Amino acid sequence: MAILYRCLFVSIVAFWGLLENVQGKGTGFKARITSNGINYANKVAMDILAAKIRTFSVPDQHGESDDVEYDLTNLRVTDFSKPGGNIVFLPGTGLRWAANGAGISMNGDFHYKISKGWLPDIRGSGSFDISVYGLDFSIDMNLGVDPDGRPSIAGSGCSCEISGVNIDFHGGWAWLYNLISGFLEDNVRSTLRGQICRSVTNQINEDGEKKLATWQVTTKLGPNFLLDYRLLQAPSFQSAYMETFHEGEIFWLGDETDAPFEPPTMADIGDTQKMMYLWISDYMFNTLGYAAQMHNYLVRNITAADLPSDKRGILNTTCTSFACLGNLIPQLQKAYPNSTLELDLFSGRPPTMIITPEDLKVLCSGKIVLYARQRNNNLAYLMTLFATMETTANVSVANELVYAKIDDMKLQLNVTDSAIGQFDSRFLQTLINNVLKVSLIPKINELGQKGFPLPVTGKIRFVNTSLRLVQHAIVIETDLNYIG
Repeated sequence: MAILYRCLFVSIVAFWGLLENVQGKGTGFKARITSNGINYANKVAMDILAAKIRTFSVPDQHGESDDVEYDLTNLRVTDFSKPGGNIVFLPGTGLRWAANGAGISMNGDFHYKISKGWLPDIRGSGSFDISVYGLDFSIDMNLGVDPDGRPSIAGSGCSCEISGVNIDFHGGWAWLYNLISGFLEDNVRSTLRGQICRSVTNQINEDGEKKLATWQVTTKLGPNFLLDYRLLQAPSFQSAYMETFHEGEIFWLGDETDAPFEPPTMADIGDTQKMMYLWISDYMFNTLGYAAQMHNYLVRNITAADLPSDKRGILNTTCTSFACLGNLIPQLQKAYPNSTLELDLFSGRPPTMIITPEDLKVLCSGKIVLYARQRNNNLAYLMTLFATMETTANVSVANELVYAKIDDMKLQLNVTDSAIGQFDSRFLQTLINNVLKVSLIPKINELGQKGFPLPVTGKIRFVNTSLRLVQHAIVIETDLNYIG
């Protein structure tokens, strides 16, 4: 019956791997698995169990006791009754898995030899059928966290009852064996009860714990970043759900320096109808911005080549149309004719994401340095601008990915240094605003449409998924489908 436990354990591990979270101090990522979710895991486990056991290959058995040697061969599963049961949350401690009504039937061949001193060996053989029915058991599983932030598990309090065992022998002295089958059945029942609990507890405390101890608690995001989702504390268990609490911080790959700010408290919701809820804090994205800022990742050069072909004339100093920088700043056209502007963008501080129930905003500030690329390919410095930008983004979820698109952008510019004298900066702000809308924003949206991957296993799909914004977090509400 060890396979019975393994199937369930794999399903629970898969659900835990989805997250891979509760609301608490220092939490950047949180997950809630509800009773609906954990019992879907139970259903999946039972379906896997039934499919596996019906094709289960049982190895031949050999044994001896005192003067008797025996072999059981050609063991085959002929029937399996899938148990009922459920998983319940034990507030404050863990889970209890209870299964009832399991049954299994097998047949096979037996051979034996009795050796008794000087007497001739007694040999016999035949076939047998055995049925175990009304198998009920339960076990508690305590889930915790190890010193490295990996989940831990310990089983306790196993109990097992078996309503009946039937053994029928065929061939040879079968009539004699059947006379004592009742004694054998009681012995098998007693032996199985102990074996099942020992096997299940061992699977949890040794095999399960070893598996969890090898789990990775970080994952790479592209070539430069690392997401840390280690557990910060043991999972929390309420009567209708369990929650786990994770670091949820993004580092520069090779530099795990903590961001100099704490995660805010994410707003809670009381819903438990869906199978799973995921909280993604704005803290996670802000640590990404901090790591990027500290490693000079937020630097960009914009040239005419970055603009759509019909917009490239905007950056010319000698104009063929009205929408051209040379027309807006005449002294620029005079000082650097037939040149093209280039913009160097530098973030001055880490971008900040702020999530509220109404919207998701990203605030940025930095400087923009303008140069004129002359016909001889020399760059002439023009001016430095201090820029602040506020963007509003729309977020959605599909296919286990979170997508983002900038809906609106507000840009404010101030000239801090100029090599071409005074001019009306309002025209420049309008032009640069248009340049960013047709160059930088499409690039950001292109990245946003690739999607931010959620930590789910390859065999789990989201169904009936919705997304809502709460204070300081995106909450994903979803049911799940195991595709096998």
